[in-house]
Amino acid sequence: MMMKTYFYLIAIALITVPAMNCAQTGPGEIKGKVFNDLVEPEPYIEVWVDIAGSNQLKTETDENGKFTLKPLFPGTYVVYATGFGYDTTIIRKVKVTADKITYLNDIDIAAAVVKEREAPLIEKDDPGLHRMDAQTIKALPIRYDAAAMIQSMTPEIKKGDNGELYFKGARNGTSVYYVDGIKLTGALANLPARSYASIQVYTGGVPAKYGDTTGGVVAIETQSYFSLWRQEKNRREIARKKASR
Repeated sequence: MMMKTYFYLIAIALITVPAMNCAQTGPGEIKGKVFNDLVEPEPYIEVWVDIAGSNQLKTETDENGKFTLKPLFPGTYVVYATGFGYDTTIIRKVKVTADKITYLNDIDIAAAVVKEREAPLIEKDDPGLHRMDAQTIKALPIRYDAAAMIQSMTPEIKKGDNGELYFKGARNGTSVYYVDGIKLTGALANLPARSYASIQVYTGGVPAKYGDTTGGVVAIETQSYFSLWRQEKNRREIARKKASR
C-alpha cells in the first residue's frame, strides 16, 4: 500500500546503518466508567468496539463500573455499551493513539444516547504532549509541509533559515524524528497527507523509549489497514443513509 511505501524505504535505507535506533510503538487503549440513573457504578455492562470486518473487541465493566478495551490499533473508533434492561449507548469519534490511554467521560448507560467524544485540551497522562490527528491534518492547507504542520502545533517550536526545527531554543541537531517507531537519520521528509494517522510532538517530558535528547521528539504514525477499513466503512454507512432518505 502506498502509505506504507515510505516506511519500507526508510527501513531498507537503515539496514546499512551499524546501530539503528528504534523506538518501539505499541497499541493504545480505551478506559472509562459506566454509571446508572442513580449515578452509581454499573457492573457487568458489555462494552465493545468494531475492529475489522465482523470482529469485535469486547469487555465488561467491573464491580466499580470501570472497563478497559485493549489492545487497539491507532485510529478512530465507535464505542458501544449495553446491559440487561438497557438500550445501547453509542459514543462516536473516540480516537486512540499508539502507546496512549484514551479516557472516556463517565457513561450514563440509562440515557441510551448517541454522542461524539470531545477530545480534552490537555492530555491526562502527558500534559507536555502536543498531538494532531489525521482528520485535523487533512483539513490543513499546509498538510503537504510536515515541518510547517509541526511548527503550527505549539509556539515552543521555531523554524530556522535552514529549515531545521528548534524546540525551546535547543541546539541544532538535537531534535529527533520517528516514523512508525523507526528513527530518521536525516532531515524530516514530507509524507503524503493520506498516510498520517497522527503526529505527536514532545517538547518536554520525553518518554524513556525515545532515548536521551536535549531537544524535542516528533513521532509520526502512519495509517494501518484497519484505520483505512474503518474510514471506508464509515463512508459507505453515510452514503447508505443519504440514499435511504
